[in-house]
Amino acid sequence: MAAPRRVIEFEIGADELARLETVARSRTEAAIRVERARILLAYRAEPSSTAVGARLGVTHHTVQRCLRRAVRLGVMAALDDSPRPGKAPDITPEARAWLVSLACQKACDLGYPHELWTTRLLARHAREHAVAAGHPSLARIVQGTVCKILAAHEIKPHKIRYYLERRDDDFDAKMAECSASFAWSPSSRRATRQ
Repeated sequence: MAAPRRVIEFEIGADELARLETVARSRTEAAIRVERARILLAYRAEPSSTAVGARLGVTHHTVQRCLRRAVRLGVMAALDDSPRPGKAPDITPEARAWLVSLACQKACDLGYPHELWTTRLLARHAREHAVAAGHPSLARIVQGTVCKILAAHEIKPHKIRYYLERRDDDFDAKMAECSASFAWSPSSRRATRQ
């Protein structure tokens, strides 16, 4: 003998019903929100988790889980995922500021043969010098985290615009002399030395 079916009861107000119908028809909402809205609307029309699951192509366990969320959190809150516990970020704001100030300096000023920072080089430098600078939270930083921190501050140390500074005062005279020693032959389309 089958167990009697238990109907899970929850209240849907008029404004919540209109919002659920809008979400269920939406093409821009997240797919999970649309699916959950359809489950709640279908269950309201026919209170059978097995029938709703068969009609929408999900298991009856999925339907029951959605219904329990609606009872526990409310109808509209049941559409969203619960926050995940995750690990709290452990990089301090002071350490972020130190990394940003480091990215604003030239790599050659800190003893590297490079003129500009790469994110990989910056991450390696931060790992090697963070503890000594008083930022142990950066001791295990990786390139991706460096990219995220710099992107949040809109800093691109590898894309610095600069100009070519003239170091030789006699550059113009030397260039004119060099140009005069080459003759351009339009017929051969190449420079020949005279």
